[in-house]
Amino acid sequence: MQLAVLSDIHSNFIALKACIKFIESRPIDGIILLGDYVSDCPKPQNTLKEIKQLIQRYPSWVIKGNREEYFLNYRDGKEENWEYTSYKGSLLYTYERLTKEDLMWFEKLPSTLTVEIEGAKPITIMHGSPVCAKELMDKNQENTDVHMETCKTDYLLAGHTHRQFVYYHKNKMLLNPGSIGVAIGERATAHMALLRWEDNQWKYNLIGVPYSYNKLKQEFEKSSLMERANVWPKCILKSIDSGVNVGPICAKKAYDLAIEDCQKIKDRIVPEYYWEQAAKELGVI
Repeated sequence: MQLAVLSDIHSNFIALKACIKFIESRPIDGIILLGDYVSDCPKPQNTLKEIKQLIQRYPSWVIKGNREEYFLNYRDGKEENWEYTSYKGSLLYTYERLTKEDLMWFEKLPSTLTVEIEGAKPITIMHGSPVCAKELMDKNQENTDVHMETCKTDYLLAGHTHRQFVYYHKNKMLLNPGSIGVAIGERATAHMALLRWEDNQWKYNLIGVPYSYNKLKQEFEKSSLMERANVWPKCILKSIDSGVNVGPICAKKAYDLAIEDCQKIKDRIVPEYYWEQAAKELGVI
């Protein structure tokens, strides 16, 4: 029994297609998908089409991530201040390209799930943590240890951090497959993982699948995302091209510049001038 574990695709359908090609070249028995399927890159519909075709071909376990939650909350009037700016323009761009059927599919997805396969030990899967899709679980962190201790299974899978790793605590294993769409650590490489049941335990391989950055960049340049979301998509491209998570760094830099300039910041909305200044200082634009 061998499973492919995919997470944090973020509308990067070019990276996803490279991973699917890798999967199809291996004896894979099932697919685990950990959420954050769309946003940040162009072509969310292409991405969802690839995902839905994939899960029709393999037994699959699929959950929602925090991005899917954002879109559902926005639909239900629980998210505010979505405008075409660097802050949330990318989310609005994606939302306007989702169908009612897409949102209904997101709604049906569970936040956590137990993968139960006959003859193998169960696996608990989540996007962020067992209690919150936005919670980060990194190695050697107190909250991670607490969640692992209270989890009913010995094996846990989580995404959200975009960092590929395996962490052991009190005879339990947490695996993060990393991000397919915006991976941290390697340039223009999609991160995923394989799990295989062998010798009465789940063994793993952390996988990096290269893909064409130039082809992805062309998709950005052809789309209206670059103009409508201003600095943010440029941060995403920089992140993919460098393997460094530039987006949060730029956002914090923009905020700090605004505060230094005695700007009053409400609801974390920083004027575009400071986003652009931060992006210039960081070499994003």
